[in-house]
Amino acid sequence: MKLNNNYRIVYDSNNTILQFFEQREKQIKVKNKLVSTGEFFEFTEDYYYPNLKTALNGFLNKCTWGLETAEQVLNEIKNIELLINKI
Repeated sequence: MKLNNNYRIVYDSNNTILQFFEQREKQIKVKNKLVSTGEFFEFTEDYYYPNLKTALNGFLNKCTWGLETAEQVLNEIKNIELLINKI
């Protein structure tokens, strides 16, 4: 279940997984410098939760990191609530 451009919910046999994903360009080290190869891959980072409700709460926490004002946080919460209601 895709939540936004960078987060989705996936499942394994025991957990609900909030998964961050994005396309990244592969890099290799050449003479102690990173050089892009032009090859892309999907980077993922998994956050494990016992159920969908806690995974969605985790998504809410991650989406409000870095916001500087209470107004920005409230706007983001409203957007996320609308997204969850569509699911």
